[in-house]
Amino acid sequence: MRVLASITIAVMLAAGARATRAHQAPNGWEYPFACCSGADCAQIDPHEVKLGKAGFVVTIAPGRHPMWPKERRELLILQIPHDKARLSPDGLWHLCINDAGELLCFFAPGGDS
Repeated sequence: MRVLASITIAVMLAAGARATRAHQAPNGWEYPFACCSGADCAQIDPHEVKLGKAGFVVTIAPGRHPMWPKERRELLILQIPHDKARLSPDGLWHLCINDAGELLCFFAPGGDS
């Protein structure tokens, strides 16, 4: 009976661990767990990013990121300092935000960060 209980607990823990694992970017690299727990990260279009003196200004329209759905009805505008940008492994722009629109991680192509 104890063996069965131990196996059941191990299976439940393993299933839960997979559910909270970071997901992959479209080009196959995996977002770091600190940035993403399943749906927080997405590739964004270059036109949504502007480079300024203090860093990047990212503007996300409702429905253009999984964590910023159309129901929001307002633009999400993030000011991201240069030192918060991470190097993008695939050379594309990626943004990780929580459901409140707060920055978790931002990935910029090598030549732009």
